[in-house]
Amino acid sequence: MESSSKTQRRFRFRDHSQPESQNSVPSSEPSSDVSALSLHDSDEPEIESMTGRGIKHLCDELLELKEAASEDLQKNIFANYSFFLRILEEVTGVENELVQLENHFVSHKRLVRDLIDRIYPNILSLSSNIEDHIDNETSLIRSEFEAHINDVSDKLDLLMSENKVDEALELLESADAHYQGIQFEDYSDSDINLYNSVISEKMSMLKQRLIQIAENDRTVGPELQKALSGLCRLGETQLAIELLLKYYHSRIMDGTKDLQWSKSSSNEAYIRELARFVFSMISQAAKSFVMLCGESSPYASELMMWSCEETKSYVAWFDEYVKKISATNGSLSYAIKAVKFAVLYCSLLEDQSLVLQPYLVMLLCPCIEEVLNTHVNHFKKVVGIFSVSDSWGLEKYLVSGVLEGGSLNLDVEEQPEYCVLTTSGRKFLTLLQAIVEDISPLVALQMGSSIIGALSNLITEYVTILERALTYEKRGGDHQVSPRIKLAVSVAQQVSILANMLTLTKLLFVMVKGIYSSNDGGKDSNEMEENLDVDQHQELEEFMLFLEESSHKLRTVFCQQLIARVSATYHSHEIFSAIQNVDHFDDNRIQYTMPSGIFQVLFLELRKIERLDEENMFEVNWLIGLLRELMESMFIWISNNKDIYATQETNQWFSSISLFHVQFVMDVQFLVEIGMHGGYFSNDPLLLLTLMKSTFNSAGLDPFKDADNDGWAIDAATKTIQKLLEIEKTTTMQPKESVVNNEEEGELHESQSNQSAYLSEEGDLSSSENNNNNNIDALDFDEEDELEVAIDTNTLTEHSVSTMQSAPTIAIDEKGQNSDEIKSK
Repeated sequence: MESSSKTQRRFRFRDHSQPESQNSVPSSEPSSDVSALSLHDSDEPEIESMTGRGIKHLCDELLELKEAASEDLQKNIFANYSFFLRILEEVTGVENELVQLENHFVSHKRLVRDLIDRIYPNILSLSSNIEDHIDNETSLIRSEFEAHINDVSDKLDLLMSENKVDEALELLESADAHYQGIQFEDYSDSDINLYNSVISEKMSMLKQRLIQIAENDRTVGPELQKALSGLCRLGETQLAIELLLKYYHSRIMDGTKDLQWSKSSSNEAYIRELARFVFSMISQAAKSFVMLCGESSPYASELMMWSCEETKSYVAWFDEYVKKISATNGSLSYAIKAVKFAVLYCSLLEDQSLVLQPYLVMLLCPCIEEVLNTHVNHFKKVVGIFSVSDSWGLEKYLVSGVLEGGSLNLDVEEQPEYCVLTTSGRKFLTLLQAIVEDISPLVALQMGSSIIGALSNLITEYVTILERALTYEKRGGDHQVSPRIKLAVSVAQQVSILANMLTLTKLLFVMVKGIYSSNDGGKDSNEMEENLDVDQHQELEEFMLFLEESSHKLRTVFCQQLIARVSATYHSHEIFSAIQNVDHFDDNRIQYTMPSGIFQVLFLELRKIERLDEENMFEVNWLIGLLRELMESMFIWISNNKDIYATQETNQWFSSISLFHVQFVMDVQFLVEIGMHGGYFSNDPLLLLTLMKSTFNSAGLDPFKDADNDGWAIDAATKTIQKLLEIEKTTTMQPKESVVNNEEEGELHESQSNQSAYLSEEGDLSSSENNNNNNIDALDFDEEDELEVAIDTNTLTEHSVSTMQSAPTIAIDEKGQNSDEIKSK
């Protein structure tokens, strides 16, 4: 009680429900600074009562807390009682296991003690006995291994001294196999290295012996093969192959030198023997290689490379010798035969899987092309020589005689029996046929492009000669003296040149196509074309295109020369004086406008070409095509040369642009009437209409508005054609111009050309005098005045000119009234 009372006096409890001021020490005055110790004794009972209540209240709370804790503890004990029992049971089991383990440990400890005391001494004694036995066995095995090494070394020395290579190889192989086996046995490294060094030394000695045998020049084939096989058995396959190829290369070089020193009198025999020898050596090398390495060897590429190098060396000898022989005797067939021999022997290697032919052909192509070019240059001179004597006249030849065994690529019913050629054309075709027969074997070697190139060069040379004959070119600027050919002066000669080229185009293509056909086993054309490869098809197409272009070139030159010749004779426009001097021009005069003289001369030239059909030398359709091409060229010419409508005096255009239009329409319509009269455009009438429209458009004229709406130009053109035809009939009394012309006809043509120039000058002077007469009121011409139609005097004789002069002249007065005299006429 005293302690409790002390406690009550020491601690004070606050009532949390009271404010802070009330929990403080009570005093009579809150603001007083008097300490609690100085409280009066009258306040102590009140304090003690409050403390007691607080303690009592706290005790109650503690009792409640104790009861709650006791209650919770009892609940936990009751809830975990079974778990505690299981833990106690497990602890009891673990204690039992620990007891058993302790007993087991004690028993093992007792066994180990017994082993140390009784068994270990016996084990030590037994181990020492085993080590002694092993040492004895090892020394015995080592002595036997050393004896084996010495024995192998002695045997190898003996066998190599006796040159028993096979037995030495067998011994080395067995020793090597033994060496491979001992590596997995209990031998020391020093013993194994010693054995390896001995085997390597003896193997090196044997390899050197085999190399000496292989490199000896006196070693024959079987001994070489045996030595190389030994190297392969020693693992030196690469070295064996090198020695093999070196051996056969040496034999090829020595054999080639022997052939050169012992050349036979026949060059053909030498080149044949050279090819046979070189490729037979390559064949023997291939056989030896197969015996050495087998058919499917990884070293086969080395054999192929070596074969290509030897082939390249052969081509170098071939090139040198063939060029030298070909230059001395000029025989092209010799070079071709040499190629055939080389390819023949090379192709035999294909049975040994050595495909060298494409490589050989590739190397031979430059050589053959150079030889071909040399002979082509020679043949060009030959072509120039036999072209000198050609008078450019056509002759008929049997096709069967021109092409031996050949025929045109036509059906049997359409196949022509004859062909036309000039003298030089026949010789040129014979020359090409002989060349083709010599070089035709090159097609089988895929060298058809070389043949096409050689023939194209010769054809180009001949076409150049024909072009010179057409253009009167003498090639005076060349330093080399070129053959002086005869010029194709007349139209007949010029057309003969074109027909000659047409025949050559057909026959040469048949000739070249026959080369491919004969190479394909003589099959017909359809089967042959199916069996040709892409390159051969392309070669034939390019050659045919070249021939067509050459023929077209000559036709173009002919058209240009004919137009130039006609325009040169009438270099200026000649028209009625009435039109040139009239200041005013009305519609009544249109009907009396005439075509220009240049186109009248053109009509007569075309008629001369038409009459060539009477010679029965030309195909009608071909002549019509040539005339149509001439007409097309003339339409183009008039579109590009409108300056012909300038007057002679002033060299200016007509004073009235309408006069130019009238004359231009007249001339174009005259060309159209010429084409319709000759039937040149019967197969394609729209072409003529297209040409007329394009010509009008070139002059700035409307082909529909400015054309001949009233038919006056058609009437004038028709009348002019009729008059020119009448004039042509008057010349039929003279001998007809033959297709075959000579030099005298050329001289006559030159004299006629001079006469034409003289008559043209007289006509120009007469026209000038009439133009200078300003006092003429009306232009009335009598029968003595000529209707000025410019006719080429190269075509007409003096008789035809006088006939033209007797023709009536059509004229009108200024008022547009027709003369009664003209009507009466």
